[in-house]
Amino acid sequence: MDNIVPPLRWLWANAERRRRVWTYWIVDPLVGAYNTTLHYSMRLLSIDACSNLGAFLSFYSPFFYRESDARARRAWIKLRPEQSDPASVDAAIRRLWRCISRTMAEYSIIDQLWDAGRISVEGAQHLQAARAAEKPILIAMLHLGNWEVVAVTSIKLGFAGPGIYVPLDNRFDMRLAIKTRKRYSLTQQIPAGPHALRFALGTLRQKREPFGIFVDEFIRGRVHAPAFGRPPRAEGNIAYAARLAAMTHATLIPAYCVRLDDSARFKVHFLPPVELVQTGDRDADILANTGRVDAAIEPIIRKYLDQWYFLLDFEFDD
Repeated sequence: MDNIVPPLRWLWANAERRRRVWTYWIVDPLVGAYNTTLHYSMRLLSIDACSNLGAFLSFYSPFFYRESDARARRAWIKLRPEQSDPASVDAAIRRLWRCISRTMAEYSIIDQLWDAGRISVEGAQHLQAARAAEKPILIAMLHLGNWEVVAVTSIKLGFAGPGIYVPLDNRFDMRLAIKTRKRYSLTQQIPAGPHALRFALGTLRQKREPFGIFVDEFIRGRVHAPAFGRPPRAEGNIAYAARLAAMTHATLIPAYCVRLDDSARFKVHFLPPVELVQTGDRDADILANTGRVDAAIEPIIRKYLDQWYFLLDFEFDD
């Protein structure tokens, strides 16, 4: 139903169908035209000017996204009780909004960052060791700093491969995102879904190229990873990553980006591979390996909590 292009005759149908016609034929094109114009206008700016504009506009984010701001504050207080006084919380959430707003602005110039020397790297030897051992490589990425910089860095290091994306609701914004990623040579972009997992499995088994997947994601109303003390679940991308790596004997390498000094400068980290268990009990192994991946990423996200995009969506289970 959601993939159907709403015909104009729905203007005379029920309220839901009228809403879909209005969104698809009026709102989406207008928003898409605005975002496309803004995107290409910001490409005319320098890297710092573009990023700084995003930081400036972040002042308005808490007003437009009040519920997200409130969730981030609740999560911060619970995860950082030692910094839960009002002044510390305000400062942390301000840093978070500045980081996220910079990231959104930097999509306009993301293909320029590597050549401009804005990205440093730590841990590339883990990718090189996996390639030397002729093992498939699964890069488990996180939404930290400017998370797209991880893909840029992997490609520039010679580890180009496909990635999974979640389609945007606005088709014009989706086309713009695909074009933006093609600028830094991410040419294989697979929409999330059953087909994507089959494609990932085939890619890893044939050892053609690395495969990237974000293991912290917001889906069906829940941020599945990290667990942050919640009961472990073999659900979400983190479980898919653990399962794919076990099925293909891939080297699973967590990777993340941190923003340096509230600026358009970054450091990308590739962590040592996660050691997976294979006892023959598939369900138990998936749960155990999901826990191992979670144990590798949770300290990182706790450390850089004010740069984690999904702090805006994270809720502790009731």
